[in-house]
Amino acid sequence: MARLQLKDLRISYRTKTEGGRGTVTAVDGVNLTVEPGATVGIAGESGSGKSTLAVSVLRLLPANATIEGSILLGEDDISTLSWGRLRSVRWTEAAIVFQGAMHSLNPVRKVRDQIAEALQIHATGDGAKYRNEAARTARVNELLEQVGLPVAKGLSYPHELSGGQKQRIMMAMALACEPEVLIADEPTTALDVVVQAQVLDLLTSLVRGRGLSLIMISHDLSVLAATCERIVVMQAGRIVEDGPSAEVMRNPQHPHTAALASAFPTIGDPASRLRLPTYTAPNAPTVLDADRHTGGVQSDGVPSRTGSGRRAAVPTDSPAPMAVSPVPVPSAPAAGPAPGAAAAPAAGPTPVLEARNLSVRFGRSATNAVDSVNLTCNAGEIVALVGQSGSGKTTLARTLLGLQKPTAGEVLFRGEPLVHRRRALKAYRRAVQFVLQDPTAALNPKHSVYEAVAEGPRLHHLDGDERELVAAALAKAELNPPQKYFTAIPQELSGGQRQRVVIAGALALDPEFLVADEPVASLDASVRAGVLALFLRLRCELGLGALVITHDLGLAWNIADRVVVMYEGRIVEEGRVEDVLLNPQHEYTRKLLSVVPTSTGSPELSVQPEAAR
Repeated sequence: MARLQLKDLRISYRTKTEGGRGTVTAVDGVNLTVEPGATVGIAGESGSGKSTLAVSVLRLLPANATIEGSILLGEDDISTLSWGRLRSVRWTEAAIVFQGAMHSLNPVRKVRDQIAEALQIHATGDGAKYRNEAARTARVNELLEQVGLPVAKGLSYPHELSGGQKQRIMMAMALACEPEVLIADEPTTALDVVVQAQVLDLLTSLVRGRGLSLIMISHDLSVLAATCERIVVMQAGRIVEDGPSAEVMRNPQHPHTAALASAFPTIGDPASRLRLPTYTAPNAPTVLDADRHTGGVQSDGVPSRTGSGRRAAVPTDSPAPMAVSPVPVPSAPAAGPAPGAAAAPAAGPTPVLEARNLSVRFGRSATNAVDSVNLTCNAGEIVALVGQSGSGKTTLARTLLGLQKPTAGEVLFRGEPLVHRRRALKAYRRAVQFVLQDPTAALNPKHSVYEAVAEGPRLHHLDGDERELVAAALAKAELNPPQKYFTAIPQELSGGQRQRVVIAGALALDPEFLVADEPVASLDASVRAGVLALFLRLRCELGLGALVITHDLGLAWNIADRVVVMYEGRIVEEGRVEDVLLNPQHEYTRKLLSVVPTSTGSPELSVQPEAAR
């Protein structure tokens, strides 16, 4: 087994600036040792250098990167290896599981062929046993079974698999040539809590069973604590804390570690109910480069030793730990009808949005994607629609928006049935706006922020000065001063800023209600908190309600008035947040809560494995 050592590692990128060319330091003097068989989690926000550090182990950095210091894998210095030797190290000695499984897989090739490709490439030397096609087929079948997938799934194309299944395929590829070091870069990002628990459990069992060294990257400390023995926290290219997982979670020594630990709330903690943490890092990057992959501005710190062999950098001018900032909100509206019950006439104001006995069936399927759903959404109310992938959440949302016709039942807006005619739908979609999950996909990469936000007012021929409408929408989305963003294009913005631009595009039409599909999936801790705080402020200041689709139960605890739980197309539980999350009545709700990662270790998985569904 090989030991991995990073010695005084510095990685910088040559970039273009307004004044010519510049250099941005992404990793700044990192020293890190990963012993054989160890499990190490690397935490930090975007721009902290954690992904740059990880891919440098396999020298997968772009051409504009410069490496100083040494990366030792066993006796080999990766930074100086010849191309031939480096090619043999990849896959066979160290392998990586990338963050976006869908983007890492070839969409036009069957997944078993993609697993076999690694075996075929390395079918020389120690890998000569896989030169024969029959041997490769047998090995692929073995790998599929190891990652908990039926062998028949190997004949699928990526789009035919769920997110969790695609991530399992990535793990099978990484394990194909039996590496000694496995690097997992955000392997559970955007997965629902059930699939996340399954992937983490699988990863843990594979590492233990094969004696691998694991380096796992995440911005969620609870995920790392559930999987890794040791946590390393990075900020601005430097390691600011390093120690056993339990101690780092229980007693963080650095303010940034405390901020990360506090960013994902504990369900049931009153301090995070309708109150969101706020934290500003020292010397934080400015608006157009925060959260970018270029490392940000480093903070000065003096390394120090804490108890039990822990290491932390003590900032010379560190901020206070993350503070809890209350967001004032009005009292919650009354809850809607009970699950599965016929919708009763409203006792108070007419709901903004309502589903009555709504069903959606695709093709000749024997089951409904949405099955006899009754749901009400009131003005000024935030409703969290939760459930794992495939539960019908997004199909329900698309049907409520008029993007999908129901098979049975109806959608009502202000008490009137939704009419599926072009003019009626156009007016309806101005009043009920959709906030998409992936802001990068939602924004045209060649259009400026101004053009993106102005598109809606132009299509709906809104009265008033266009620049003023755009500026007002950006200001409502807390992108200030608005004019600073007019000419920016999406790739110049952070993930959180791009999400705010999408929200600004919706706000430009002065809607009555928002439907938001996973609005903070894949966002960093502080960015996530900022976007959620925005939803609360929009509700408080504009009376704007929202249906927020999510697999994140912590989000529901943070900002929602009501929780609606979906399972296999049906609403199985609904009620006030405190009632549902603190005293769940349905078995499925209890199972969802049981697999939420905690700081004490991996949750016990008590639901049917995804691969078998």
